[in-house]
Amino acid sequence: MAEATITTVSRRSTRLFDEEQGVNMNGGTGLHRHSGCDEKTKEKLQRDPRVSQRSNDTGNIQRVDLGKDLSGLLPKTMADMGKQVEKSQQAVKDLTKERVGGRPLNFGTVIPGTIYRSSFPMNGDLGFLETICLKTIISLVNKEFSPEFNCFTNAHGIRHIVIEMEGTKAGIPNNTMQSIMEVVLNQDNHPLLIHCNQGRHRTGCAVAVLRLLMGWEVGQILEEYKGHANPKIRECDLKYIETYQISSLESLFTKKSTPSPIATTLVNAKRIRFVLTTAVSNMQPDDATQPTYSLSHHYFIII
Repeated sequence: MAEATITTVSRRSTRLFDEEQGVNMNGGTGLHRHSGCDEKTKEKLQRDPRVSQRSNDTGNIQRVDLGKDLSGLLPKTMADMGKQVEKSQQAVKDLTKERVGGRPLNFGTVIPGTIYRSSFPMNGDLGFLETICLKTIISLVNKEFSPEFNCFTNAHGIRHIVIEMEGTKAGIPNNTMQSIMEVVLNQDNHPLLIHCNQGRHRTGCAVAVLRLLMGWEVGQILEEYKGHANPKIRECDLKYIETYQISSLESLFTKKSTPSPIATTLVNAKRIRFVLTTAVSNMQPDDATQPTYSLSHHYFIII
């Protein structure tokens, strides 16, 4: 197997990057919301499913019940979310379309130290990816991955899950997004990187759904999407984000009809295209016995 070409990247620079993108969860001001509406308007907004998961008078964020405790993952108050939005907006302004510090193109921090996004990882990006200590990589495209990439994931015990999304122009099936969210929201999979080809449309829509679950306003989500999708912003993506109903994810982790994507891959042969992508021989040159193999952590989920 080919040797992995890994660029050396300072762990310190990565830590500083996370700190720059981080959210200080202690105190501070949050989003400024206009409170001059009458009681009738407030009642109407509270009934609106696009608003009901946002904030109440105490500053807490109300969300859809996913059937799993995500309190350690999502912002708890409007103040926390306000800082998160502010950091994200600044990151979008600073976003460059060139590779910086060995990072993949269109690289961004969704939740510091937890969830990241990018374009398709190239061999020259592996050194940087090593520094963020990934446990899982979700690929939204099914294409050939280099021997260096496979060596990298094997060497670091990274689970590689492919949930193939056939672009966004024809629409995104609900079960596809549910499978993505089931992996992304599972804290056993963190730190996690989600990517497609350019990190624009498929990844942008997936991150947008996550932001909706966090309680972000649609306008803020669209701003982040446009920053990463520029100059190829798709109207179909904007419409998808604007009309997506997070209620479709209710009881995501408790519905018997929605099994774990990894479990589905292993037990439902009709939905498998590939389960194993690499097998590394452990046989020594002078070993006359049959070789043994260590299996890689690669799962392909075809919806």
